Amino acid sequence: MNCPQCGITDVIEIQHTLPDETEVVFFSCHRCEEKWWDRSGETMELRDVLDLVRKPRS
Repeated sequence: MNCPQCGITDVIEIQHTLPDETEVVFFSCHRCEEKWWDRSGETMELRDVLDLVRKPRS
């Protein structure tokens, strides 16, 4: 994965499964400290990830 801000290829990638079984990936860049979330190839805002986590479990 390339950082969308600086282009470096050495980024941290952490996969998460949210309580509703949604798979998301957190990325963080070592060089410029850009951070972003991804779900199924689509970039997500942090607030959207938090909204998914806050949803009550069935």
